[in-house]
Amino acid sequence: MNHPGRFHHGLYEVHLPVTDLNRAIDFYVGKLGFEVGFTGRGQSSVLLMYTDGAVRWMLGLFVVDVVMHRHPAEYHISFRVAEADVDRMVPYLRERGIDPVHPPAAPVQGPMNEPIVHGWMPAASVFFHDPDGHLLELIADLSDAPRPEILYRPLSEWRALVARVAR
Repeated sequence: MNHPGRFHHGLYEVHLPVTDLNRAIDFYVGKLGFEVGFTGRGQSSVLLMYTDGAVRWMLGLFVVDVVMHRHPAEYHISFRVAEADVDRMVPYLRERGIDPVHPPAAPVQGPMNEPIVHGWMPAASVFFHDPDGHLLELIADLSDAPRPEILYRPLSEWRALVARVAR
């Protein structure tokens, strides 16, 4: 999509530090559908590709001795999901042995049983961690009208609220 006055079209590439390259490749390729694109010299890095139709992007992984998280949300990456697949996000992760969790600063903590909605966008999301503790997110834009006063609400509550407003 071409937007007048915009030069770039969003993110193409992100890099993350990992402590075990093979474990990280197994996670991102085996569980999230990336493909190995290029392996660096000495097995110290890899570039993974993700392709969806005509759009592709890259995730670079590089080995470090220790991943230092100075803030709980550091190294946060979101993966776009279609609105039609919102109800499949939690089952998708659980089928792959990944536990959805609420992010560290959320008003709700513990296991995540359904997506939450950021009303100001609005978008539904599910959070989880990779083997090195990076905070990852599946997020789907919702076609509902934004509700800036709603910061963090379970999807079932959001849907009930939207249904009441639509009457």
